[in-house]
Amino acid sequence: MTQLSLMVDLDRCIGCKTCIVACRNANDLTDHEAMPGQMPHYLRVESVREGVFPNLSLTSRVIPCQHCKNAQCIKACDSDAITKDPGTGIVHIDTDKCNGAKACMEACPYDVIQFDELNGHAHKCDMCSAKIAMGEEPVCVESCLTDALSFGEKELLKQSALDAGKEIVKKMSAQSVLYVRTPA
Repeated sequence: MTQLSLMVDLDRCIGCKTCIVACRNANDLTDHEAMPGQMPHYLRVESVREGVFPNLSLTSRVIPCQHCKNAQCIKACDSDAITKDPGTGIVHIDTDKCNGAKACMEACPYDVIQFDELNGHAHKCDMCSAKIAMGEEPVCVESCLTDALSFGEKELLKQSALDAGKEIVKKMSAQSVLYVRTPA
């Protein structure tokens, strides 16, 4: 199996959230009736501020579905609606099979699965599988203003990061999404 992955360069991500907006528009996540009181999204940006004035720093990171090696959402789903593509490693939710139990949401350690209240099913990032099938990149990668996001085979992304003098942040890169930065 080839694991397709996203790579987030922590040195380049500025927390602008353009990836979130592009993803929401591309996946038609604009119906607020489907998720009352919430902003539907397939990824989020978290930022951490460190230091004391005037020596402050801000580190931002994109958190999409991690397309886990041993996805807890798959194990929790009792309707077999969640599967892992054996060719790409991408975890998919078949919304037609979803019974709306929300067990997958509770099982996800990354809190990235959404629930459509209007239609009664879970849904999440599928790494823009339709675009990938046409030889394109996920919309978050295409829209990233600072080129902080990259897409490709996990092992090739790792090698390109190492070739560029980056280190892989192992604590954050336990699944398919890689987080890299310049060594301190």
